[in-house]
Amino acid sequence: MTMNAIIALSSLLLETELTPEQRLMVETVLKSSNLLATLINDVLDLSKLEDGSLELEIKAFNLHTVFKEVMGFIKPIASIKRISVSVMLAPDLPLCAIGDEKRLMQTILNISGNAVKFTKEGHITLVASIMKADSLREFRTPEFHPTASDEHFYLKVQVKDTGCGVSPQDLPHVFTKFAHPQSGGNRGVNGSGLGLAICKRFVSLMGGHIWIDNEGTGRGCTATFVIKLG
Repeated sequence: MTMNAIIALSSLLLETELTPEQRLMVETVLKSSNLLATLINDVLDLSKLEDGSLELEIKAFNLHTVFKEVMGFIKPIASIKRISVSVMLAPDLPLCAIGDEKRLMQTILNISGNAVKFTKEGHITLVASIMKADSLREFRTPEFHPTASDEHFYLKVQVKDTGCGVSPQDLPHVFTKFAHPQSGGNRGVNGSGLGLAICKRFVSLMGGHIWIDNEGTGRGCTATFVIKLG
């Protein structure tokens, strides 16, 4: 049975009469299947990213809905681990934007999923805001040169968690594909080894920058990315 069949049949099953417990289980299957489908897409997208054939799908979309759907995917999985998840959207965050909705959602899902995976207890917070023009200069790097314009804005997304954190020796490698932790047992550089590496490439393709601020091993961390949207 293909992943699309599992997703389709789970969706149909939700339209039947179910007990609350059965409905929760089917919803979890559906959302987990969607996350797995995202991972499969990651592998396919990686090959396109490496040969330069991946093109962004630029169109108008509802920015607030993106975060609502991400929460819909992440919350059921986090609830199983008794981790609370919340989202904070800045008051001035536009309702609509122009950009690649699919890659933006994949990026947020990968980072949020990573946070859930490596958090045993506590909470995860997603924060979305607009970078102000006077703060753009602070984020400039050799690879990232944000410029203020009336034709675009820079979306800043942060995923904060209370997970196991990243050791100092592993931090430089978290965005490298198939990297493995040097210190053992730390986050970000195990699992599939693809998620964060693909996030970095997506963000770069969307004219942005991504980084991690580490609170220390066992104290959680904050993953932040900035992308340009119309």
